[in-house]
Amino acid sequence: GSACVYAWWLWTEKKVGTAWAMPQSLLKKNREEMLAFTDFQPKDVIIVNGTPAQRAKQLASGAKVYLMGFDCFSTNWGLLPKWVDCLIVGEWHLGYGGDDALRTRRLYKAMGKMKYFLPLTGTLINGKLSSAYPAIRIIDPSLYTDFEHFMVAHSIRDGYGKVLGWTNPKPLTAFFKKHAIRHSFTEVYEAEKKVVVNELCEMDPEQRAAYTEFEKVGLLELENSWLEGSLPGVNFIRCRQLMEHPKTFGAPLDKIKLTGKEQRLMIHLEHAKDTGKPLLIFAVFQPQQERLVEICKKVGFRVGIINGNVSAAKRAQVDEAFQAGELDIVVASAATASVGFNWGHVDTIVFMSLDFMDSPFLQGYRRAMRGVRTSPLLIYVMEYAESVDQRIFQIVETKSAMAVAVGQTQVAIAISAKNVIRSQWKCWHLCRV
Repeated sequence: GSACVYAWWLWTEKKVGTAWAMPQSLLKKNREEMLAFTDFQPKDVIIVNGTPAQRAKQLASGAKVYLMGFDCFSTNWGLLPKWVDCLIVGEWHLGYGGDDALRTRRLYKAMGKMKYFLPLTGTLINGKLSSAYPAIRIIDPSLYTDFEHFMVAHSIRDGYGKVLGWTNPKPLTAFFKKHAIRHSFTEVYEAEKKVVVNELCEMDPEQRAAYTEFEKVGLLELENSWLEGSLPGVNFIRCRQLMEHPKTFGAPLDKIKLTGKEQRLMIHLEHAKDTGKPLLIFAVFQPQQERLVEICKKVGFRVGIINGNVSAAKRAQVDEAFQAGELDIVVASAATASVGFNWGHVDTIVFMSLDFMDSPFLQGYRRAMRGVRTSPLLIYVMEYAESVDQRIFQIVETKSAMAVAVGQTQVAIAISAKNVIRSQWKCWHLCRV
């Protein structure tokens, strides 16, 4: 709502139009909100999308607000009408988190021409301190002469330039305290009433044997990649695939009826059937997501799926059906379903697997934290004993702690068995309040 009111103020007070860049899945929703929160007319708020000819026609429509995806803005900003002198960016961390990305470089050029700038994000630090640099460069380019200056100030690197860690968050905290309007989740909604439950599972013997072949090298690959944000190596990915969807590897793993995590999920499915309450299931891998849909359907549930293979239009249909009670369960990747969806009717979320980032987990469970909850949200996190899951959870918690150190409005994530136990008394206290 605040972005909508800001765009309305700019137009009524200064005759300045606005471009609003965001994930494609949010275009329709944010247009509806722009019309609901302001007195703009439908012809004033245009979604820019489609073929080059369609985009050219939309940009020449004479509108006052143009909504578009990140790439669309970065490649078409020069065609915006002369009165458009403001850029709003929704879910900033998803669009412009890397200094060397072509999309970000084009953004820098655009902001050299535009006067007003409003980035919006609940994830100021997205896994590494350098994700904050593009916003800093646009807001106050005098703070760091260039990206290398930033890295010298905030990264720990070896003799080959490889990032080993991050340091010195205080200047970033001071910068955003000065330039940003920050609200914690508690201020906007309420103190999170949630209970995180770590569920330790065992691998099938055949699964364990196959997994062990790749584990040692896989962990080494992970250590060489997570701090700098690069992708893990083949062995580590194979470890995770064997953990999360072993049946896709054929004999003898295709004989596994249910993995340890799937067996534990069956308990939650039976509970959902008894109570009639909806369930939200997150998983990282598409074969795993498809397998989960199959399992849920066999139990008798109406199931929708949201992942990278599902179009924005289909995601909207799944969302509407879930909210209307026409679907019992949604299986999704947190990467695609962690923004833009309001599922406050959900009381239970199951994370079957996690990626290496803290933001998808945080934003994922907050799909069910929209508005005021009358009961605590149960969040189950599946973990295989003696596996790379432990290291992944540690990385997520480390990145979360780094984000808290800079933003100071975030909630520290606790998902490993040790930290869940330590934080549990706080959760139960909140639930009693």
